[in-house]
Amino acid sequence: MPPKSAISVVIVLLLFITQLPAQEVHFSQFDNNPLLINPALAGHFEGSLRLGAAYRNQGAAISVPYTTYSAWGDAHLEPQRLQRSAIGTGVYLYNDNAGEGALATTSGTFAASFIRSFNRDNTFKAALGFSIGIINRKVNFSKLVFDNQWNGTVFDPNVASGEPFTSSSLFAPDFNFGGLVCWQINQKTNTSFGLAMHHINRPKLTFYDDENRLEPKIVAHAQVFLQLDETFELRPGAFFATQRGANELMAGADLVIRRGDLALVAGVWHRLERDIVPRVGITLNGLAIQFSYDVNVSKLHLASNYRGGMEITVVKTLSLNSNRKGCHEFQ
Repeated sequence: MPPKSAISVVIVLLLFITQLPAQEVHFSQFDNNPLLINPALAGHFEGSLRLGAAYRNQGAAISVPYTTYSAWGDAHLEPQRLQRSAIGTGVYLYNDNAGEGALATTSGTFAASFIRSFNRDNTFKAALGFSIGIINRKVNFSKLVFDNQWNGTVFDPNVASGEPFTSSSLFAPDFNFGGLVCWQINQKTNTSFGLAMHHINRPKLTFYDDENRLEPKIVAHAQVFLQLDETFELRPGAFFATQRGANELMAGADLVIRRGDLALVAGVWHRLERDIVPRVGITLNGLAIQFSYDVNVSKLHLASNYRGGMEITVVKTLSLNSNRKGCHEFQ
């Protein structure tokens, strides 16, 4: 095995198979993966149906980067008997691969939300949502090496690993809950704030016979939409997550330039003490495509050569009811 590949395998072992907390699926464009960060965001957009997909390639400084794929869709439903209320439903799928395909995590989640407007002009709304999913974690032991297999010169895959693994594929249920408040202050200013708790049931995801679990994660997010004039819009926002003592804080802003059905997006975000994330995008007739790149500026930038993760997202929004009005979509 080449030295760089061996190093990547060691990283995988440290992050995923030992007693350390399992790494979560990670996207810098958190606002373009709404069902991942908060189930209350299901159906909370201006339109009837929304479909999205994302691809992320993380860890370009090592020989085998992590790759993550996601696909999702949600709908906004307004039953006639529910006055000033709506129902959101959605499905979210992702697949995360690390270490030459040695470790793969796949999840499918169903989300639902109840959205309530508290005034006649629909300028103040709140939503509660939940999601139920299944997580599968699978490891290919033939692509890993262990200390028992080192013969003093090379790793010998024919030697038993000596590790007490109980299974190579695990399944666990996953439960999440969240809330959202959206306030349209005036014709030019919209705000949204959400709070969610993920992994409420502490899914057990370990290849050893122990009680290592995926601990609950708290997520908070906020965004402001400022219509500067008929052409320019500013969108500052922030994202915070904490799990088992590990914190992530990301903040930044996008500038949107509109011309009819065409919108151009350019922004800069910062993941505290880790990355600078520039992003650009284009929206035309409800189809939004955005590209971002993590520039690593942490203490490890000398090893990473400032290389982080490339990410691209595609979101399509369909409107079957052109008269529908409400809070600004969270994207």
